[in-house]
Amino acid sequence: MVLVELPYVNSYTSKGKVYAYYRRDGQKVRIKGSFGSDEWLQNYRDIHRSFETSTQGSIKGSVHDLITQYKSSPSFKQLRPRTKKEYQRFLDKIGKICGPKHVTSISRRLVLSIRNAGADTPRDTNNLLTTLRLLMQFAIDMEYVTVNPASRFKRLKEGDGHRPWEEYEIDQFRACWELGGKERAAFELLLNTGQRSGDVRTMTRNHIRANIVSVVQSKTGKRLDIPVANRLKDSLDAWLPNTNSMNLVPSPMGMQMDATAFSKFMRKAYRAAGLPDDFTSHGGRYAAATRLKELGLTWEEIADIVGHDTVAMVQKYTRQRRNARMAIDKINRADQGGKVTNLSRGSD
Repeated sequence: MVLVELPYVNSYTSKGKVYAYYRRDGQKVRIKGSFGSDEWLQNYRDIHRSFETSTQGSIKGSVHDLITQYKSSPSFKQLRPRTKKEYQRFLDKIGKICGPKHVTSISRRLVLSIRNAGADTPRDTNNLLTTLRLLMQFAIDMEYVTVNPASRFKRLKEGDGHRPWEEYEIDQFRACWELGGKERAAFELLLNTGQRSGDVRTMTRNHIRANIVSVVQSKTGKRLDIPVANRLKDSLDAWLPNTNSMNLVPSPMGMQMDATAFSKFMRKAYRAAGLPDDFTSHGGRYAAATRLKELGLTWEEIADIVGHDTVAMVQKYTRQRRNARMAIDKINRADQGGKVTNLSRGSD
């Protein structure tokens, strides 16, 4: 097949196969499909159109540019203020994750990787992907793409999908990973600060001053000053001399870990300690809240550290555990000849 020379197309042949790219404005976008086929030509037209019709201020055809156009559309402007503010928050996150990418390069695989990386914050991740689905539907309406890669994704389980760490599990991890290692330092940070894994993986030495962990939560924007617990101090004192990185939990190259790398790193550490698959990093927040309650803090004080949603879950968990304990106590008394009444009831 002989093709009329198309603008911005560069191609090369490798092992008998032709690969073509659309190069423009400093971007390089793969043209999908067999070179010269109807599918290939349609994909070229989609990419070319997105560059030709893009707005000013962003790289043409990028996700940043698409977000700018969406914010100027009636679909966005007619949203209620509260909904618009929430969408804005997730659009900003999408921009941080894949803003420079070309719209046509947003694949199903990328969407799934975003979902998997956000397993520790299922509700937030589900809302993020819902926003991405709406954004990519807008891209279809604008005729930039023909398929929505974020449609019909399997939502992460919310609510009781995570549970607090049990004390024996905490002991089991510590027995496997001794002081002086990165795994132990990350574990103690999760447990003793009660923060989300996204906030823990971005902590640096500068976040710790005068025996205080000072952090601005990425989700809420709230600044917290959390005293350094003895266990956390011991683990950091043993670990930090072993790394030159400013990051408390750095990548092998000393850089900040991304969400996927941190999730895989901790999952590997949990499995090495013989912990079950439902032992998650997010469970460290629940364990921290449970411990703080047992130390006598009020729910309001605990919420200032871990958040109100986490407190609500821990209240439910501790109530269930307390009622189960009361039921077993009654059964034991019955086995010993005691009189039991109202077995199904349990006070809060």
